Amino acid sequence: MENVTNFRWRHIIPAAVVMYMMAFMDRTNISFAAPGMIKDFHITHATAGWVMGIFFIGYMIMQVPGGYLAQRWSAKKLITILMVIWSLFAIWSGLAQNVNQELWSRFFLGVTEGAIWPAVLVMIADWFPKGERASANAYWQICLPITGIITMPLSGWILAATSDWRVMLLIEAIPPLVWAVFWWLLVEDHPHQAKWLPAGEREYIETKLTEERKAFENQVKVNAFSMMYHPKVLLLTLAYFLTIMGTYGLSLWAPSIIKALGVGYLATGLLLVIPNAFSVWTMIYAARVSDRTGKRSAVVAIVLIIATIGYFLLGAVGTMLPWLAVLFMTIAQGGINARQGPLWAIPTDTLPQNTVGPAMAIIGAIGNLGGLAGPWMMGFVKTTTHSFMLGFYVLAGCLVASAILVMLVSDRKVRVSEGTNF
Repeated sequence: MENVTNFRWRHIIPAAVVMYMMAFMDRTNISFAAPGMIKDFHITHATAGWVMGIFFIGYMIMQVPGGYLAQRWSAKKLITILMVIWSLFAIWSGLAQNVNQELWSRFFLGVTEGAIWPAVLVMIADWFPKGERASANAYWQICLPITGIITMPLSGWILAATSDWRVMLLIEAIPPLVWAVFWWLLVEDHPHQAKWLPAGEREYIETKLTEERKAFENQVKVNAFSMMYHPKVLLLTLAYFLTIMGTYGLSLWAPSIIKALGVGYLATGLLLVIPNAFSVWTMIYAARVSDRTGKRSAVVAIVLIIATIGYFLLGAVGTMLPWLAVLFMTIAQGGINARQGPLWAIPTDTLPQNTVGPAMAIIGAIGNLGGLAGPWMMGFVKTTTHSFMLGFYVLAGCLVASAILVMLVSDRKVRVSEGTNF
């Protein structure tokens, strides 16, 4: 159908981007709170790393249930409820009086946010046909570096103005309560429920999705749970875990690293815009190269090696001057964020269709535990050596190992006979 309108792009994607930007802000603003938290709670950097990372234990718990509830019940209703609940836990994080309360608030924040990602994936699958789905996912996931561009200076400005990490957490916990109203008004679970959707566009979407469902029904079914033990899934899970270690091992400690070089909170926030802005470009460029060549594994491995160079240089000389730290962080984050699109395209391209959901759930659920391991490891290194240097070398090693694992993953499709024998 030619000249179909694009109201779905104007409603669903922007609403999801704004919503997830708020979720990511409340997940990562702990990085700016860490220096004050260490002082007020009288804790070590290792304990602070645990406070940062415990979020991901809760996050893992709700990955699979979140996707199930979104698919069987309602992604719209689930996300609306979770926005309100996660906002309350984010408020609790700002009101915590000791490290134990902070740990529990961060854990439950992870539980509530853990269901958001799979719920949005379900909603996109119900709104965008296969030919549009990759672009829809790409536009939505770019919200991650964009969040850094907006919220890093915001967090720095609030701290510069108030000198109180609690005030920052409380202020940034409020927006989800407001956006929950707009989310409820802007989005629907399915095209036939949206009164704002033109009839021609509704017919186009529903026709395409019906064709996809019929094609899927004609395929030979594969035991989805048997694919959990497939070598491709196991390799991708471990590779993703190592890249998440690198991602959060750096990003959650980045404000502390920059501030320790004598830079104020506001300047720290402004400087950290640079790596996030560069990541927007690298994510788009790597995704396009991956789509054009079909060499998903090779593209992921290349950008991870580029990121490794950034981490190694951070360990060697990157903490001597603020501009050096920002330069090497830009290389590191630009490389590691660029792997996002091509990496997630591997299971969707190569696994039997009815196994993709469970496979991606297990990759994401277990892999995201790297968000606990990375920050804790960096905090432990800082506590024991009084420097982050060794930690950067460890993260560089993780990325090299991840690149090797990804190269072991074939870009060819898994045959049905392969999927049924595990």
